[in-house]
Amino acid sequence: MTIPFHRDGISLPVCQALLALLSQEAERTDLDLGRCTQLTFNFRNPGYSAEQGGVHPVEIRLVRGLDDWLFDYVTDFSYQGLGQDAELCKELDFNFLDGEHTMLGWGPLRLAEARELFDIWQSNFIAYYRLECFSITVSGD
Repeated sequence: MTIPFHRDGISLPVCQALLALLSQEAERTDLDLGRCTQLTFNFRNPGYSAEQGGVHPVEIRLVRGLDDWLFDYVTDFSYQGLGQDAELCKELDFNFLDGEHTMLGWGPLRLAEARELFDIWQSNFIAYYRLECFSITVSGD
C-alpha cells in the first residue's frame, strides 16, 4: 500500500523519491497504518559521532489529515561542540505545518532560502539513503 501524501499548498517541494522511500519504510513495519495518526521516521548512521563526523541523523514526522498524510517536520541533527561537551543539536529544521524553517547559526530562513536549501538537503538525503548509510526505525501512534 502506498501512503497517500498531501502535496497541495505545502511550503516546500517534496520530491517523489522522498515520498516513495517513506512509503516503502512505513510498509516494512508491523504498524497498523490505518489506525496511526502520526508516523515518525528516524534515520541514524551508526558511525556518526562528534569526533568522526559522518552522515547526520534525520527525523521526519508525518501526521494524518482527513484523507492523506501531511509533513509535520524534517529535522537534520549534528553534533555541536568538542569532546565531552559535544551535543546533538537541530542543524536544519523544516517545519511544514507552521511554515517556519531554521538553520543553526542563521536562525529563521526566508521561504526562498528554505526552498533552495530543502531541495539540496533532499537530494543529499536520498543519495545517502540509497547508499544504505542509515539504520531506520519507524514509530507510530
